[in-house]
Amino acid sequence: ELQQLITERIEEDPVFWTGSGRRRTYVTVEVEDGHVMLSGMVRSPLDRRRADILARALGAASVDNRLGVADEAGAKEKSKRSVA
Repeated sequence: ELQQLITERIEEDPVFWTGSGRRRTYVTVEVEDGHVMLSGMVRSPLDRRRADILARALGAASVDNRLGVADEAGAKEKSKRSVA
């Protein structure tokens, strides 16, 4: 199944291996009729793009990439705190 294939490939890719805490990477893969939705959190915009390309290379008809980037989320939190 495409969902299992993409999930396993992401889990096997050392780019997505991280420690724990705020910089932890987690990716959820959902597939419906060949259309893939990626959600979760990755470390960088490059990791986000890599997951998208990986899903397409493995046969996704389309990819809805909803992955967040940990660095961007952390920067938003810091700016919220500094304004408050």
